[in-house]
Amino acid sequence: MPKTQAKPKAKTKKTALLTVAERKQIDAKFGLTPEKLAAELVEAEKPARKKKVGGKAGPALAMSTWGEATQKFYPDFPIGKFEGEPYLVWVKPDIFRMEPQTPCFRFIRSTGEVIEPGRLFTDGGSIPRPLWFVKDLSPWTYAPAFLIHDWLFDCHHAGTTDKSFEEVRDIMMEGIRTLMEAGVCTPNRLTFDLIHAGIDSVVARRIWNRKN
Repeated sequence: MPKTQAKPKAKTKKTALLTVAERKQIDAKFGLTPEKLAAELVEAEKPARKKKVGGKAGPALAMSTWGEATQKFYPDFPIGKFEGEPYLVWVKPDIFRMEPQTPCFRFIRSTGEVIEPGRLFTDGGSIPRPLWFVKDLSPWTYAPAFLIHDWLFDCHHAGTTDKSFEEVRDIMMEGIRTLMEAGVCTPNRLTFDLIHAGIDSVVARRIWNRKN
């Protein structure tokens, strides 16, 4: 896969005003403020607080926030193939609109399944801002994989897919491993595990289960 496919093309200005429906869609999808995130973390930790070890919260508390234990590791995720290039239009700070183009941008899984995203709004990867300075943890380092993941989340909320949270999570990790193995992104097992923990977290599941 050519290295040029790692970074999406982007226009630097809006091409049209947003409709009321589009504004509502963006607010619903990206309206998670730091205050709301903190509240969701507190809610996510409540069940774990009941499990005490020596008067202190046990391992379940830590796992509840950052991700659930998994038996799958880097080599367990199959390698697929990305085709085409994502085409993004700037909407407002940190928000872009991906537009379908020809040739289309898509991910072909090792099973032969083809995932071809349609039009969607995205912020790249939902990486907490304090971590952006960490090498390979900016929102756009693994943009192709994040866009596929973002699309499948949108399909779930629209009721157009029967894929489970776990399958969508694993598809993204397949995409990231594909980028690493193709040499588009630097192979980094620690970064891989950190991203897996983030998209497998209780907060991610709450977003998955949220009613738009």
